[in-house]
Amino acid sequence: MPDTPTHSIDTATGKEAEADISSTRVKKIFTDIAWKYERFNLCSSFGQYRSWLRKLIDLAPITPETLMLDVAGGTGDVTFTACERKRPGAVILSDYTPAMLEVAQARLDAGENQGVPVELCVVDGQDIHCDDDQFDVITMSYGIRNMPKREQALSEMYRVLKPGGALCVLEFSTPPNPVMKAGYDLYRKVGLPFWGKLITGDASGFVYLGKSISAFPNQQGFAKMLENAGFERVEWHNVTFGVAAIHIAYKARS
Repeated sequence: MPDTPTHSIDTATGKEAEADISSTRVKKIFTDIAWKYERFNLCSSFGQYRSWLRKLIDLAPITPETLMLDVAGGTGDVTFTACERKRPGAVILSDYTPAMLEVAQARLDAGENQGVPVELCVVDGQDIHCDDDQFDVITMSYGIRNMPKREQALSEMYRVLKPGGALCVLEFSTPPNPVMKAGYDLYRKVGLPFWGKLITGDASGFVYLGKSISAFPNQQGFAKMLENAGFERVEWHNVTFGVAAIHIAYKARS
């Protein structure tokens, strides 16, 4: 595996910048919206995000013996979808923002884990304090885009995966159809802040959201990042015309 890169970017622009600029911004945004995050996702995606989550889990090689790490797991959407559809052996649900995990804890208390053992941990996905070769599957939705040290994060996830283990990522992407892309660009600039203002009373975090999506690599670009981090058998599956994409990548078996 290549040496771990150390450079960082401003996740709103993709330009080189100190990591603290983005990390501080992201933690504030998600702390402020934690209890309204699910409602925003539902409204802003016109209900599509739930089908995206189901497809992510359906594509992930999860079995009843799987030890799963959910990176940037937020309020638990990926974890609880996995518990419902595939019942992994155990899950560590992690996030950088404690307020998001408070919502996940409430959902856990309500039984959304379906009896699957779930542990909540505050974890920076760019610095995962876990042993090498520990997890069978790592999941992540809408997380890598908000990390200023993306190459380092991918290197960390590669490290803690078992040989042959899978990284399964759902992230906003770029529609390949030019007409769809143009409409999506407009929606990112106008629609996302509108929904954010309507649901949370503050549009500023959602202006950032639109900018960060625009600055994130397209499907091919992110696949190349995964390959550069050492992953193999990299594939992606577009959802809703490529508005988002699910990437599946594997750690080498030896």
